[in-house]
Amino acid sequence: MASVCHTDATHTDKDDKEAPERLVSSRLILEKFGGYDGIANRLKTNLLTGHSGSKEEIAARKAHFGANSFPPPKIKSIWELVMENFDDPINVILLAAAIVSILIGLFKDGFPKGLIDGVSIIIALMIIIIVNSVNNYISEKRLAALINSSNVQEVAVHRGS
Repeated sequence: MASVCHTDATHTDKDDKEAPERLVSSRLILEKFGGYDGIANRLKTNLLTGHSGSKEEIAARKAHFGANSFPPPKIKSIWELVMENFDDPINVILLAAAIVSILIGLFKDGFPKGLIDGVSIIIALMIIIIVNSVNNYISEKRLAALINSSNVQEVAVHRGS
């Protein structure tokens, strides 16, 4: 029960408009669920002995409550990471400048010579996008690995006799 009722955490009672007070979260939990016995009943466990730990009970608890772990983080696809670069207005401006430069160059200087400035801007933009996307992908993989490693925690369990 100690993990459910951290006495350090506080909560503002927003329902009380006249005098919102800071309440200890554990008191709110205990009031809401009917004390320790109410919480134990909802968790289908015994305050002194816990649960039996049989494979059938563990499977039933997983089916009812879900797995006791964090969901793995979703890593963005390469396409999502590339498209994220266009949230930056500088990259959008560079793309627009490249298109305008190509159009003006083709109109003014003709086919091969008119492409030089616009294609140069596109190459620079591609370098920016590739470097940013690869860096973001590596960062997301590292963050996912860090989050997955944080799921492994040893917890002491105390049971009454």
